[in-house]
Amino acid sequence: MSRRVVFLALALTLSCAPSVVRLTPDEYERLPRDYRQEIFDAENDLVIARNRLDEATDRKDAAERSLTDLSQKWQRTSQALSTSGQAAKVPKARKVFDTNVAYTTSIIDVAAAAIRRAEADVRVSRARLYLVRQRELARIGRVTVGSLKPLEDAVKDLETKLKATSAEEIELRTRVQTQLNAWKVAEDEYAASSGDYDTGVWGE
Repeated sequence: MSRRVVFLALALTLSCAPSVVRLTPDEYERLPRDYRQEIFDAENDLVIARNRLDEATDRKDAAERSLTDLSQKWQRTSQALSTSGQAAKVPKARKVFDTNVAYTTSIIDVAAAAIRRAEADVRVSRARLYLVRQRELARIGRVTVGSLKPLEDAVKDLETKLKATSAEEIELRTRVQTQLNAWKVAEDEYAASSGDYDTGVWGE
């Protein structure tokens, strides 16, 4: 996609911010190459941030489907154990299932945090784009230099919020490893106590 096409597409997207004066396509084309590159980079960062948000949403949807599949799988496993005369194994197999649920739930929590971080990243990227565009307008005299200050403050505020969401995601990721370890320990304990490696509590 050419820079001009990207510029025009983003101009439509940014039209929801009437308080920000916008470059016309002709003004954009007359800007020095370095200035146009700044705008293009900011536009590209916004596109990347939106793609990351889409990816984070897809990961959360996949994790939620896994949790549903896991519940259905447990119903089949517990029924198979009971009908095959192995009902005594059900409580221990259930522990494997419960720890697997806790692990999968922690993945969903991380995915939700990743969505919040990605949303914050989109907001930061959009604000940075506003700022870059306003800066170029100031350079050509369309707006005052003083008009940059509110946008700079907004960017800083959004960057602070982005850091907070990133820290939250990192903290949740450490819990995932704890839940994974608990699940694997439950698997090992079940196998050691029952000698059963074939019920399907680990996978089908």
